[in-house]
Amino acid sequence: MLKEFVEKILSLGPVDHLTIHGREYADRPMGLIEPPRDHAPLDLMTLTGLMDAVRAQLDGLDPSAWLIEVLSHQGVRIVSRHTGLYGRREVLLSVSLQDGEPFPFGRFLPREEFVIGLQSRFLQQGDVLEVLRLASGLEMSAVMVAEDDGISQRTTTRQGIALKETVTVKGRVKLRPYRTFREVEQPVSEFVFRLRSKEGMVPECALFEADGWTWKLDAVLTIKAWLEAKNLNIPVIA
Repeated sequence: MLKEFVEKILSLGPVDHLTIHGREYADRPMGLIEPPRDHAPLDLMTLTGLMDAVRAQLDGLDPSAWLIEVLSHQGVRIVSRHTGLYGRREVLLSVSLQDGEPFPFGRFLPREEFVIGLQSRFLQQGDVLEVLRLASGLEMSAVMVAEDDGISQRTTTRQGIALKETVTVKGRVKLRPYRTFREVEQPVSEFVFRLRSKEGMVPECALFEADGWTWKLDAVLTIKAWLEAKNLNIPVIA
C-alpha cells in the first residue's frame, strides 16, 4: 500500500524530460490524446450496398480521395487514401458478411444433420450431389473399418427398398460451401469425406478441409474482381 501511495504521488507531478546522447526521453509513459472521429462509418451487409453508396456519392464522396480495401472473405471497407494528423485513416463505410451458422467441418455428424447441412449450406452442383446420394442411402453398420485404405472407404448403401450395393466412397471431393458474399462466385475447395460406424447405428459422416485455406485467398481475389468490374473509379486493394 505504501509503494502504491508513493507511486501515485509521483505520477501527479510534472513530466521530466531528459536528453541523453542527443535523444530526448520522458521519465514516464505518455499517451497521445486523439480527438473523436468526425463521423461513424456506415455499416452495410452486401457488396451491392457498397456499390450503391459509391454511385450515390455518399457524403459527397470524391473517388480520388478513397480506397476500397478487401479485408477478408467476409469484410470490405472504404478508407481514405491518406492518413490524417494522428496517423489514422478515415473509414467511410464497412461491409460485413452476415451469415448463418457455418457448416461444422472436422466433426462427425449424424446422417440426418449431415444431409441437411449439405442441402442448406452448399451450392447444389458437382461432387455434393454424389455425397448427398451416398449419405442419404447409408444403413446401419454399413462402414467396415477393415476396408479403409486411408484414401477411400467401402460402404453399403440401400438401393430401392430391399436391394443393397457396395460402393467406394471418394476420399476427396470438391465442394462449394456458402462462405463469402452471395454476389460473387463461391470458391471451390477440396474436402476429405469420411464415414465412421458405430455398432447398431447409422454411420456418421464428416468433411475435413483439405486445401490449406487457399479458398480464403480465392474469395478475396474474387471480391476484388467483382468490385473492379463495376467501374466505381476507386482503386481496390486486396
